[in-house]
Amino acid sequence: MTRSKSRLKVFHSLILLFFCYVQLCFSDDTPLLIALRNLLLGKKGVDSTWFGSMMPPCNWTGIRCESSLVHQISLPCTSSSPLSLPFPKILKEFRSLKHLNLRHCGFNGPIYSDFWTLEHLETLDLTDNRLLGVLPLEISNPKKLKVLVLNSNNFSGNLPATIGQLKDLNEFSVYSNSFSGSLPYQIGNLEKLQFLDLSLNLFSGSLPSEIGNLKMLLALDLSMNSFTGDIPETIGALTNVQVLNLQNCKFTGNIPAQITKMTSLSTLNIAHNSFDGGLPSSFGELANLAFFQAHNARLSGPIPSSMGNCKKLRILNLSYNKLSGPLPDSLVNLESINSLFLTSNHLSGPLPEWLSNWKCVLSIMLSMNLFTGPLPPLNIPSLTSLDLSSNKLSGELPAGICQNNSLGMLYLSRNELNGTLGGSFKNCSILKDLVLSGNNFYGEIPGYLGELQLVTLELSKNQFSGTIPTQLWESKTLLAISLDDNLLQGHIPDAIAKASTLQRLHLDNNLFEGPIPSSIGQLKNLTNLSLHGNKLTGNIPLELFSCVKLVSLDLGSNKLTGHIPKSISQLELLDNLVLSNNQLSGPIPNELCLGFQNVALPDSEFFQHYGMLDLSNNRLSGPIPTSIKNCIIVTELILSRNQLDGPIPYEISGLSNLTSLDLSFNRLTGPVPPQFFSMRNLQGLIISHNQIGGSIPNNFGSMMPSLVKLDLSNNRFTGSLPSTMFSINNLEYLDASMNHFSGQLIFDHIGTTSLFSLNASNNHFSGALDPSISKLIALTILDIHKNILNGSLPSLSC
Repeated sequence: MTRSKSRLKVFHSLILLFFCYVQLCFSDDTPLLIALRNLLLGKKGVDSTWFGSMMPPCNWTGIRCESSLVHQISLPCTSSSPLSLPFPKILKEFRSLKHLNLRHCGFNGPIYSDFWTLEHLETLDLTDNRLLGVLPLEISNPKKLKVLVLNSNNFSGNLPATIGQLKDLNEFSVYSNSFSGSLPYQIGNLEKLQFLDLSLNLFSGSLPSEIGNLKMLLALDLSMNSFTGDIPETIGALTNVQVLNLQNCKFTGNIPAQITKMTSLSTLNIAHNSFDGGLPSSFGELANLAFFQAHNARLSGPIPSSMGNCKKLRILNLSYNKLSGPLPDSLVNLESINSLFLTSNHLSGPLPEWLSNWKCVLSIMLSMNLFTGPLPPLNIPSLTSLDLSSNKLSGELPAGICQNNSLGMLYLSRNELNGTLGGSFKNCSILKDLVLSGNNFYGEIPGYLGELQLVTLELSKNQFSGTIPTQLWESKTLLAISLDDNLLQGHIPDAIAKASTLQRLHLDNNLFEGPIPSSIGQLKNLTNLSLHGNKLTGNIPLELFSCVKLVSLDLGSNKLTGHIPKSISQLELLDNLVLSNNQLSGPIPNELCLGFQNVALPDSEFFQHYGMLDLSNNRLSGPIPTSIKNCIIVTELILSRNQLDGPIPYEISGLSNLTSLDLSFNRLTGPVPPQFFSMRNLQGLIISHNQIGGSIPNNFGSMMPSLVKLDLSNNRFTGSLPSTMFSINNLEYLDASMNHFSGQLIFDHIGTTSLFSLNASNNHFSGALDPSISKLIALTILDIHKNILNGSLPSLSC
C-alpha cells in the first residue's frame, strides 16, 4: 500500500513537471526573435552585429527579456540607412512586449490592426518611419500605454476619440504627420499627460475647452496646424505647463487674460497667428517667463507696462505687429534680457536712456518703427548687435559710439541722422558691420574706417563728398563697400587693386570720372560691381573680365565708348549685366551669353534681381545674334534705342524665363517669326519704332496669356488686330498705333478687366466701333484718331 502511494506521488510529480515543461516551451519567445532576425538580416541598414551568433537571442542588441519572454525591442536603426520594409507583422506575436522602439527604422505602409492587441505595451516610439494610414479605434486597447510617440511619419485622418481611454498616458507626440480634422474633446480625459505634441499636422477647428483638464501637463505644442477661433480660456488651468507653443496656427480673437495664470511658463510662442487686440494687461504675472515669441501675430496697442515684472525674460520677440506707443519705462527691470526684437511695429517716442541699464543684453532690434530723437547712450558692455534702421532718429552721432560696448553690428540706415562722422567710430575695434545708408551725413569719409576690422561698410544715400580714402582700399577685412548715391568725385584709383578681399563694390550715382582702372582686374573675389550713373569714360578695360567670379556687373549711365569686349565670355557666372546709357558701338558679341546660364544663390544683404540683360541706349549695330538663345536665365532683355537691324531671331522665343522684352527704337525689319508670339511667360513686350511687318496671329491671346504691356506702335504691321488680344486677363496697356492694321476693331473676346490704355490711332481701321468696347471697364485712355471709323462712339464706363 505504501509502495502504491509512493508510485502515485512520483506519477503526480512527473505530470506536474510535464505541464511545467509545456508551459515553458510555449512561453519562450526565442523562435520569434530568430524569425525577426531572419526577416531583417541582410537588408540594407541592418548591421549583422545586432544579432550576435555566439550569444542568446535575449542578449541581442536592443532586446531585453524576462524568463525568455521579450519585454523590450529597441532596434538601433539610423536615419541615414532606413530599412524600407513593411511594418513587421511578427511584432504582434510578442505578447509580453512592454517597450517597442523603432526610431529611424524607415518601416513603411500601414500598421495592421492586430498590433494594437499587445495589451502589456507601455512605451511605443515609431519616430521617423514612413508609416501611413489612419489610426484605428483599437489604439485604446493597450491600456497600460504610458508613452506613444509617432513623430515624422505619414499618418493621416482624424485622431480617434478612443485616444481618451489611454488613462495612463504620460507622453503623446505625433509631430510631423498629416493628421487632420478637429481635436477630439476626449483628449481632455488624459489627466496624467505631461507632454503633448501635435505640431506640424493639419488639425483644424477650435481647440476644445477640455484641454484645460490636462492639469499635469508640462509641455504643450500645437504649432504649425490650422486651428481656428479663440484660444480657450480654460488654458489658464494648465498651471504646470512650462513650454507652450501655439505658433503658425490660425488663432483669432483676443489672447485670453487667463493665459497669464500659467505661472510656470518659461517658454511661450504665439507667433504667426491673427489675434485681435493686444497682450493682456496682466502679462507681468508670468514671472518665470524666459522666452516669449509673438512676432507676426497681428498684435496691436501698447506693450503692457506689467511686462517689466517678467524679470527672467531673456528673449522677447514682438516683431512684425502693430504695437504702438513708447517703450514702457518698466522694461528697465528686465535685468536678464538677452535679445530684444521689436522690428516693424508702430512704436514711437524717444529711445530711453535706461537701455544702458541692461547689463546682459546682446541684441537690440528696433528697426522699422517711429522712434524719434537722438541716439541714447550705448554704455552697455554686453551689446554686440544694434539695429535702429528705418526710424525717425535725428541729430548727430555721439563721440565714441563704441566706447563702452562690444558692438559688432550697427545698423542706423534710413533715419534722419546728420553731421559728419568725425571720430565717432574710432574706438570700434571689433565692429564688423556698419550700415549708415539713407541719412543726411555729409563731409568726407574718414580714412580710419579702413583701419577697423569692418566686413561691411554701407554709407550709400547720404551727402558724402570728396574722394574715397586710400585706407579703404588697403583694408584686409572688407568684403562689401556700398558708397552709392553720394557726391563722391575724382578718379577711381589704381590702388583699388589692394582691396583683395572685396566681394561687393557699389559706387553708383556719384561724380566719378575718368577711365575704369585696369587694376580692377586684380579683385579676384569680386562678385558684384556697380559703377552706374557716374561720368566714367574710355573703353571697358579687358582686365575687368579677369574678375571671373562676377555675378552682377552694372556700368550703365556713364560715357563709356568702344565695343563690348569678346572677353566678356570669361564671366561664366554672370546673371546680371547693365551697360545701358553709354556710347558703346559695334555688334553684340556672340560670346555674351556664355554667362546667363547659372542661377547664383540669393544674397540677403545685396540682393539684386538676377536675369537682367540691359544694353539699351547705346550705338550697337548689326543683327541680334542667334546665340542670344544661350542666355537661358535672362528674365529681362532690353536692347532698345540702338541701331540693331535685320529680323528678330526666332531663337529669342526659346528664352522660357523671359518676362520682359524691349527691342524698341532700332532698325529691325521683316515679319515676326511665328515662334515669337508663343512666349507664355512674357509680361512686357515692346517692339515699337522699328520696321517690322507681317500680321498678328488670330489666336494671339492664348499664345501670350501673361502679357501686361504690349507696344507694337510705329511699325508696318498689316491685317486685323486680333480680338483675342482683349481676352488676356492682366493686359493693362496696348499700343498698336502708327501701323497698317485694317478691318473692324472687334471686342468680342473681352477677358481683361485691367486695360486702362488703348491706342489704335494712325491705322486703316474701318466700320463702326464694336459696342462691346464698353465692357473694358478700366479703360481711361482711348486714342483711335486717324482711322476710317464711322458711327458714334459707344458709351464707356470711364
